[in-house]
Amino acid sequence: MQTLFDYQEDEYECPWYYFDGSYKTLLGACLILFGVFGVLLNGWLFATFIHSHLLVFRSHILVLNICSASLGRNLLGFPFSGSSAIAKRWLFGPACCQLFAFLNQFFGVFQMAALFAIVLERYLLAKFYRRELSLYLRWYWSLVGLCWLSALVFATPPLFSYGVYSCDATGTVCTLLWPSLRAGSRQIGFTVPYVVICGVAPVIAIFYFMGKAIRLEKIYYRSEQQREQKRFTKSVHALTVATLALWIPAAVLAGWQWLPLLVYGYRPHVPPVLALIAPIAAEAATSVPVLCYLTVDERLRAALLGRMRKQYALLHPSRAKKFNLNLLGNYSKSYTSLERNIRKSSTSLWNNNTAL
Repeated sequence: MQTLFDYQEDEYECPWYYFDGSYKTLLGACLILFGVFGVLLNGWLFATFIHSHLLVFRSHILVLNICSASLGRNLLGFPFSGSSAIAKRWLFGPACCQLFAFLNQFFGVFQMAALFAIVLERYLLAKFYRRELSLYLRWYWSLVGLCWLSALVFATPPLFSYGVYSCDATGTVCTLLWPSLRAGSRQIGFTVPYVVICGVAPVIAIFYFMGKAIRLEKIYYRSEQQREQKRFTKSVHALTVATLALWIPAAVLAGWQWLPLLVYGYRPHVPPVLALIAPIAAEAATSVPVLCYLTVDERLRAALLGRMRKQYALLHPSRAKKFNLNLLGNYSKSYTSLERNIRKSSTSLWNNNTAL
């Protein structure tokens, strides 16, 4: 096991490999179970975005952004980590292990950035409601690009010795190694800003903007369309809180290995229960967004259920009628606008011909 990883100091860098193999078998089975479930849910949402005409808000671009992060984490995670946990060792060689750790770090930062982006967008729409400020489409795509860029920035340095990708607590996969027993200044210089910028600061900002958005929406949102935006905000806040709650075991696991090393100079053994719960909860977190949309947001739920038969037959008749009428209203407005423009053009052309 030890020879499969490029960076090893001593046996304490893989503090869990001596535990009973049944723990690793249970871990692998749970990762595969939650991974397959997450792929099905996020694939369902992704297909809905391609075909459904109900997803018309610009905010849904950021929903798709979160879906992309979750789907990427699913497709990366369980085929490699689940099979390796069942085999009780990493099966794919050291080069693939470094690539796995890089992508795992990339999608982890991407998920946090995507959550922060959609919470910030909810706050800005509520704050500038009275000024009738509409966020431009390119602003949304800029937010998506910043999510990808930040993930790339904080996933690349360990490949160049600013931080280390090595054995995780289970001894079965490769991940970001928190300050090691012989950590140099470059490793400490990466991990400390990483914890602050990608962990502490986004969490504080997320809850700050959530509180602000809730207060502003209570004041300004009165009409039916605004109430629909308010329901969407509730679904965003619910998925954010649930996702962060499922990430708590991973944060505790990192702190368990990191803080005693900084304070006392040694890395303690990781409890088997914590080493089990942390990766399983992180894998389960990828299914949370779709479940929150189905539970809280009526428009997204209608789109998801309607996608199953490419219509709204699975909805309650009153709800299906409402959304169909909304679509007809949108099409009617577009048709009326087009007809008006054609009439103006015809009148202008007739006047020009008459003048000639």
